[in-house]
Amino acid sequence: MSHGKAVLILLIGTACLAFSAIWVKGANFEPATSVVLRCWLPIIIFLPFAWREYKKKGGLNKAGFVWSAIAGLILGIDFTAWNYSIFFVGAGIASVLLNLQVIILPLLAFFIDRERVPANYWFVLPVMAVGIVAVGGVFDMLLPGYEAAAGPAELWGIPTAVLGTLAGLVSGVAYGTYLYTSRKATVVNPGKYVQPIFIVTIFQGIAPIIWMLIRGEGFNFTQGVLIDGQLPMDNPEAMAGDPIDAMNWVNMILLAVLGQFIAWTFVQIGSANMNPTLAGGLLLLSPVSTIFIAAIIYGEIPTMLQVIGVVLVLGAVAYQNGLHKILERKDLLSPDGIPEEEMGSRPEGAVTSDGAAGSTPVSDPAPGVDDKR
Repeated sequence: MSHGKAVLILLIGTACLAFSAIWVKGANFEPATSVVLRCWLPIIIFLPFAWREYKKKGGLNKAGFVWSAIAGLILGIDFTAWNYSIFFVGAGIASVLLNLQVIILPLLAFFIDRERVPANYWFVLPVMAVGIVAVGGVFDMLLPGYEAAAGPAELWGIPTAVLGTLAGLVSGVAYGTYLYTSRKATVVNPGKYVQPIFIVTIFQGIAPIIWMLIRGEGFNFTQGVLIDGQLPMDNPEAMAGDPIDAMNWVNMILLAVLGQFIAWTFVQIGSANMNPTLAGGLLLLSPVSTIFIAAIIYGEIPTMLQVIGVVLVLGAVAYQNGLHKILERKDLLSPDGIPEEEMGSRPEGAVTSDGAAGSTPVSDPAPGVDDKR
């Protein structure tokens, strides 16, 4: 694949990711139900492409199938927690909180595969920690006269900002774990993009169903979570909002087709065929765009402390992905998008990306970037 085509494909995927949180909020489905619909609705679209790849390149080996299934279960946990975070702290903030994967992925690679932790990790770690707390609005709660911007101040006796941040952290931890397992599936099946994502998507819908059983609730196709875009003030713990209407289903279909099928497939293909640093930089456009889109569509205006947190988190992610090298070295990219120092050293067919979020050489534990969604 040419470098220009890979960039175009990745940009299309990134654009779809930027709207994913917007569509989740617009669909307004109960968080677990939303994940199942998002994952299983596009399966019929995935099927012919997965079958075409199977006929052309062969099927996944046993290890690839197992790792993809595990990755799907973990990603289902991620998506469910992320949906809660969107309803609690907003689409833009939830998209930034997801980048906790920058901390998680190197630790997993270190403890399981004994890969070295990059030296800049220890600089990024405290910056990310402070930034994430600020992004969630926790620091704002410490200011005199603090009042929640909209919606209930507490849920189950816990400040909504704290609860939303915790849900975002769970999402980020699960996402980092997904990237690790997804990378395993990709490494053992080089050149196969659609089949791993197809398996991931199927198993992704299982985790939220397990969560429904734990809560003692089932699917909810009739009642949403928000009322006029906000959590209800009366009995917010019930998360019983406006009835689901045709526009909610439109948002869900957009989420399933564009936010799930197109986004994840295009990011997988694009990031696997270009330099990891450039892919990380392009994917960083997703959470940045979501913040502006959420402000325009839903009026989610972050506070000054949250803006500082956003800058800290995204700056740390950019630094961890080596984006500063683009400024330091104009010759970073060769014409085909591969760093000069890697020319001739990458094995034929080696895949440089995990499932859908950032692009990481298989020998380098430094994570890619993504707002997943």
